[in-house]
Amino acid sequence: MNKKAKCKKKGMPYVYNRKWRDAKDLEIPKDIKPVIRFKSKISGNTIIKDLVQGERNISNSTIEDFVILRKDKSPTYQLSATVDDHEMKITHVIRGDDHMINSFKQKQIYDAMGWEVPNFAHIPLIHSEQGKKLSKRDNASTLEDYIKIGIISDALRNYLLRLGWSYKDKEIFTKQESIDLFNLSGVGKSPSKLDIARILSINETYIKTIDEKELFKFFKEYVSKYKKPIDQTKESILLKSMGFLKNKAKTLEDIWNNAQYIINDKVEIGADDKKLIDDLSKKVINDFTTEYEKLSSLSRETLEPVIKSLIDKHKTNFKGVGQPLRIALVGSRFGPGLYDIILSLDKDEVKKRLKSAI
Repeated sequence: MNKKAKCKKKGMPYVYNRKWRDAKDLEIPKDIKPVIRFKSKISGNTIIKDLVQGERNISNSTIEDFVILRKDKSPTYQLSATVDDHEMKITHVIRGDDHMINSFKQKQIYDAMGWEVPNFAHIPLIHSEQGKKLSKRDNASTLEDYIKIGIISDALRNYLLRLGWSYKDKEIFTKQESIDLFNLSGVGKSPSKLDIARILSINETYIKTIDEKELFKFFKEYVSKYKKPIDQTKESILLKSMGFLKNKAKTLEDIWNNAQYIINDKVEIGADDKKLIDDLSKKVINDFTTEYEKLSSLSRETLEPVIKSLIDKHKTNFKGVGQPLRIALVGSRFGPGLYDIILSLDKDEVKKRLKSAI
């Protein structure tokens, strides 16, 4: 068992012992395909003036003779990244602070080649809610995870911007403000903790404030990717209804759930809600249907007197009238405002659903 295998078995990090550092070609056994290692400095120190972490100084003796070409002569990350960055004239290398040791190794390559060393900035990692390094095992660690639950791209950008950086007490940034105001000096040195509640809060702010046509565009893209296709005949109704469908919605999925009564032609009333349609509720629905059919124009102003008259007639309150009507129209006692629901549906559709419920 070689040294690397022994270290792995013991759970210890393997550090190359520089065995072949000064060997001549003739000393290498013919049956071995050697890797090519960079001959790191042994004495002295290497300093990196990091734009986030400040000056970092380590002893060169702690940097092993790292591999730059594998046995098949393919380049490793250390060599590829350094050469690519040099060839592309990269001026700033910005990455997670878990790559700090890589920067020390790559700086040695830059120095050895006589190349200009780029500016390094090592930003803190994002930790999970449990305080551990965020990984693919976490439920929300990739962009796809957030897109699936209906997080708008601009909202996630805003959250990530503020996660490890601040500008005065400003919380919401447009994309242009992000470009204009961001600077590395405002990036903190400590790891940030993922806060899904904060992501949802910022997403809700975006949903509430962006133009409703823009919101509908986001909604359509989300639905086309993760939900069933929407009948094109329903699109104009949904666009017109965005103003209230977004109320209390923290995600695009919430809007999808709020819009089910528009998207689906048939209302399915859940078992718990069916129990609430008692005799009094049926009378309320029947009386509303009678008065509703008499209305020549539909608006909140024409509907409010009808609801008020039913509250007085049945000696109840708004919930006593609104709840059975909402259940009949959307299939649940929860959902958008009653007037919004009634006005978003075609008059014949409203009558059909009310009669079906009783």
